[in-house]
Amino acid sequence: MGLNAAKYLISTVVGTLAWAALMSPVLAADLPVKAPPAAAPTWSGFYAGVSIGARWGDNDWQTSDIAPTFGAGAIVPTGGTGGAIDSVAARFGGYLGYNAQISTSWVAGVEADVGWADNKKTTNPVPGTAGLFFGVPFVGLPSGTVKETWDGSFRGRLGYLVAPDTLVYGSGGVAWHRLELNASCTVVPGNSFCFGSAHNETFASTKAGWTLGGGVEHMIGHWLARVDYRYADFGTSTQTFFAAGGVGIGFDDRFTARVKDRTHTATVGLAYRF
Repeated sequence: MGLNAAKYLISTVVGTLAWAALMSPVLAADLPVKAPPAAAPTWSGFYAGVSIGARWGDNDWQTSDIAPTFGAGAIVPTGGTGGAIDSVAARFGGYLGYNAQISTSWVAGVEADVGWADNKKTTNPVPGTAGLFFGVPFVGLPSGTVKETWDGSFRGRLGYLVAPDTLVYGSGGVAWHRLELNASCTVVPGNSFCFGSAHNETFASTKAGWTLGGGVEHMIGHWLARVDYRYADFGTSTQTFFAAGGVGIGFDDRFTARVKDRTHTATVGLAYRF
C-alpha cells in the first residue's frame, strides 16, 4: 500500500468515527425507550364500602313442656315436637376495614360490618303443638313467628393473591343480630289450646354468636369489588310463652320454645380504598 493510499484510509476511518460520534445522540433520541416494569398494586390501607344481597334465616323450633301442670303424658304430640321456620330476605349493609399486605402473596386484615334485612316467617300451628290432650285433639292451635332484623360482625381476614389485583380470602369472628320470637292464639269452642284467654306475646333479644365465611375481591384502581358469603350460628334461644295467662288445673296455657338460630348471608360489595 502506498503512502497516499494509507493517508486516504486513515482519513476515511477518522471521518467515519467522527460522524458516528456526532450522530449517536440524534439516533439514540429516535429509538423507543423501554418503560420500566409497572409496580404491583399494594393492598395495604383502610377501605369502606356498601353491599347488597340476601340473608337466609335457618331456624329450628322445638316445643316442649306444654301445659306442665297436667303432668307427663297428658299431651301427646301427633305432628312431631319440632320443625323449621326458615325465611329469606334482601339485605342491605355497609362495611369498613383495614388490609396489610404482609408479602407478595398474602394479605391480612380486620373488618366490621352492619346490615339490615326483614327476615320473618310465621307458621301455624307452632311446631310441636299439634296433638291430643287426654286423648282429645287440640283446637285453636297457636301460631309461631321468627323475625330477624339487623345484624353485624367483627372479623379477621386472611387472603391469598391469585393475581396482583385479585384476592381470595377467608374470614371469621364474632357476630350479632336481633331476634324476635312471637306466639299467639285465641280461645275457640272445644278443646282449645288456650284454656283461659287469648294470647299474643313477643320476646326480642340481641344474640351473639360466631361467623365464618370467605369470598373473592378484585382491585380496580382505588376500588375493591367483591363477592362474599358468611355463615353465622347464634346458638339456641329458650322462651316460655303464655305463662301470664293463668297457671292451674284447666288454665295452664304454657309451653316452652327452643329455637336454634343460624343465618346464611351472600352479598356483593363495592368499597373505596383510601
